[in-house]
Amino acid sequence: MRIEHIAMYVNDLEAARDFFMKYFNAVLNYGYHNKTTDFQSYFLCFEDGAKLKIMNKPAIEDMEKPFAAIPLA
Repeated sequence: MRIEHIAMYVNDLEAARDFFMKYFNAVLNYGYHNKTTDFQSYFLCFEDGAKLKIMNKPAIEDMEKPFAAIPLA
């Protein structure tokens, strides 16, 4: 199985973009900003053909996620 495209919301769009470009050699394909809804996104491409869409919309609440450890067998 090969995953070609993944999309995910991030808190800091520019920091996430810079991270993937610096550590995974992602190439910025294009950015998008809808000024009416304040939705923003970047499309990043990787050497193997995989694509990542990172998105942000400030109005979406970032709910706290409790830490959960998985015991090793």
